[in-house]
Amino acid sequence: MSFLQKAREAADRAAQQARDAAEQARTRMNDPETQERMRHSVQAASQQAREAAGKTKRGLATMVDKIDPGLLADIVIKATALQEKANSSLRAKGSPYRIGEITITATIPPQVGFAISRVGDVEEILTGHEVDSSQLVAQEGILDEAVISLDGTTVSHEELAQAESELAHEETAATG
Repeated sequence: MSFLQKAREAADRAAQQARDAAEQARTRMNDPETQERMRHSVQAASQQAREAAGKTKRGLATMVDKIDPGLLADIVIKATALQEKANSSLRAKGSPYRIGEITITATIPPQVGFAISRVGDVEEILTGHEVDSSQLVAQEGILDEAVISLDGTTVSHEELAQAESELAHEETAATG
């Protein structure tokens, strides 16, 4: 018996087993006892989900209720003191950045987050030698080449047109 014949017979046996399994599943699903068990299981799962949602809702409410206001005040004081010290250090180093916002999450343990912001841009003094961007492009010869990637790889307009023509020819050949 050839390898191909053995493979066909194995595939036929697998297909028959799949048909038998599907028929057994259909028979079980139409069985009233099986349907009743499934209905009962779905109802039990639904009830458990409702109970879990209620516990979660109560848990969140009690977690927020359990936060000691004095502890929260201490966290606010420490976080703002750290913000002020960091901003003072940033100022001393000449950085234009500051800690502009503090976020305290009501988790156990509480977490503190800092948002960094830029104070303001330094006013630039115009030199009188500023050039319009379109003039810079023309001076650099950028219009002479077609840039096709951010890594600086360029292709001439002729090469690009040739590649587009070849692509169009291949698409026509594939559909025709």
